[in-house]
Amino acid sequence: MAQAFKVVFTGTLDPTVNPEDVVRDFAAVFKVGEQQARELITAGQARVLKTDVDADNARRYQAVLEEIGIASRIEAMTAHAADAGDAAQPVASPADSLAESPADAPAADWAGSGADAAASQSAVSLAKPAAERMPTSAASDALGRQPPFGPIRHRATHGWYWITQAWQQFKAQPRLWLAAVALVYLVTFALSLVPVLGSLATMILGPVFAGGLMLGAQSQERGGTLRVMAGFDGFSTHGGQLALVGLLYLVGLFVVFIVAGLIAMATGVVTAGSMDALSSSDPDIVAAALGPGLGLFLLVVMLTMVPLLMLYWFAPVLVALEGMTAIEAMRMSFRGCWKNIVPFTVYGLALFFILLAASLILGVVSALLAAISETLMVVLMLLVMPLMLVFAVLVVLSIYSAYRDVFHTTTQSQGAHVF
Repeated sequence: MAQAFKVVFTGTLDPTVNPEDVVRDFAAVFKVGEQQARELITAGQARVLKTDVDADNARRYQAVLEEIGIASRIEAMTAHAADAGDAAQPVASPADSLAESPADAPAADWAGSGADAAASQSAVSLAKPAAERMPTSAASDALGRQPPFGPIRHRATHGWYWITQAWQQFKAQPRLWLAAVALVYLVTFALSLVPVLGSLATMILGPVFAGGLMLGAQSQERGGTLRVMAGFDGFSTHGGQLALVGLLYLVGLFVVFIVAGLIAMATGVVTAGSMDALSSSDPDIVAAALGPGLGLFLLVVMLTMVPLLMLYWFAPVLVALEGMTAIEAMRMSFRGCWKNIVPFTVYGLALFFILLAASLILGVVSALLAAISETLMVVLMLLVMPLMLVFAVLVVLSIYSAYRDVFHTTTQSQGAHVF
């Protein structure tokens, strides 16, 4: 019979959190009354919160408690203790499964009151900045092994859910998000004006800015206010590893184009003659030589780009918020994308059609306004930039919401709730 474990509230909280906030969050996440949660949390006594779970689920429950600000530990259960616990601690509620809706918090419904456990241990620091906290992927747990951290497979509909969640987060602080992303774009645009080195710097620093924005998204989700300078926070939080992600991505781009070129030449998509045509000053000759082949070459490039994008997509947020190294983050990013390839396909198509619909609408309106007045046409062009900025913010926040859903949604629970 598999070893069973129990999750024990040590009776202590993270000293940097407000106990009332912990009470409120505990009640909301675990669907219990605030008074019941307050009695449990403020008693200062160790309590058994969950019994008879396997090691993986025990760690997941512990991670949920840590996010709230509650210190806990995991203890192995002997067969005798498990039987005695079942007899002494009846389950007060049959609700023992995680919320299926992705909008729900990643935890099970907890209910009841329970028995004392052993003496409390030191509270872990959970409300500190991400740079000061030990990442989930690196922390050791009470079992002496690394706690599991990995992607969770979701249904296709989650691809659209990531976008809707991003929109809701944007609506909460729209002006701040527009300002923060606009500032990042202005800085990267200024860097790109520097010949050669500026473009390389933009590619390498891209994940650093992205990591800062992810930190801002996390801060907002936890009730904070987004800083306009949030995009620059990545320089002080794992900046070296974030820049390494950008460097590896840049190297990957070179490799992709080399591989795509070799494949294109091997399959006859691009020939030596078409390559020679590139040196011609006559655009008609270039178009005739590369017309069909260029389209196929670009298709090959796109197909070879997909694995690289999978390596990169979650890497900045995993480095910034989980403290992973660049290599670890890119591997984990690939796993997360591969395991959720179906919702990611839905997500990509949804963003594409949103952009396509907006482009078509703007095109029609532009044509109508151009026929009426050139002044109105100029006004419309000035409005396009904010709309594109909104789309950019939506992409940034959808990456964060996808990260939360893929890497911080717990699996189906098991065992008994006792507290």
